[in-house]
Amino acid sequence: MLEGLDFTTPASVPIAVYPPGATFGPRQMRDYEFVWLMEGDSEYRWGATTVAAPEGAVVLCRPGAEDFFRWDPQRRTRHAFFHFNVLAVPKHWPPERDWPLVRLAQEGDVLRPLFRHLLTWREKADPLLVRLSIAHLLAAYITGAVATSEPPPETLPAAVERATAHIRGKLDEDAAAAIGLAELAKVACVTPEHLCRLFKKSTGRAPLETVRLARLDRAAVLLARSNYGVKEIAELCGFASPFHFSRRFKQAFGKAPRQIREALRAGKTPPLPSLIHWQVSGNQAPRRKR
Repeated sequence: MLEGLDFTTPASVPIAVYPPGATFGPRQMRDYEFVWLMEGDSEYRWGATTVAAPEGAVVLCRPGAEDFFRWDPQRRTRHAFFHFNVLAVPKHWPPERDWPLVRLAQEGDVLRPLFRHLLTWREKADPLLVRLSIAHLLAAYITGAVATSEPPPETLPAAVERATAHIRGKLDEDAAAAIGLAELAKVACVTPEHLCRLFKKSTGRAPLETVRLARLDRAAVLLARSNYGVKEIAELCGFASPFHFSRRFKQAFGKAPRQIREALRAGKTPPLPSLIHWQVSGNQAPRRKR
């Protein structure tokens, strides 16, 4: 089971080629079938519903009705397909009657790359890889989360960039190092008041809040990749006391440090606070302050 989703794994992912004007069906659907139109346009009928399935579209045939394909009348039609059965679905998914019969190709969509991945590895992949690819394909198709996009570029003001680079560099040297507002304003070449305004506008946080979250990022790495106790991690990352550290940690992560460590030991990965993109190394513990 993959978070409430379970299905049978297909034996193969073949490719079929039809000449211009061919048809397929009608047939009584008794299982599920994904079809990716690689070349040519088609028309798909499921029960009383008929939909266009142009080149690039992905069709999900499902049980419960008679279906029929009419392939492109002008050129050959080439498509990849596989059959499977759905045994269980997550409770938050829409009811099956609302599942789309076809998803049209979109620029940068995730459906076609996943199908291409299955075609590439269909006979030599680890079975887990196949199941994960199909689970992703099915979840994206049903929920509509098929789009991808480039990550937006960072547009932090120069003063904020200088201050955050200083925070990163200083905490890389010593995660317990003291960092004050006046120090950050000096390296940023602006007044403390202006730096606070710039940070708030561009990141939603004050400069010293960013320092604290950066320390917590490093503390999370130590929880995951060291045997230090909570008290030692609090000291190494510059917190006044274990109590203060645990309180701040829970505010940032939603759980206390010991709860996070228990989750890690159980194989779970906790999310990190969303900061500027810190280059945090988990291979070295920060030096103790002398």
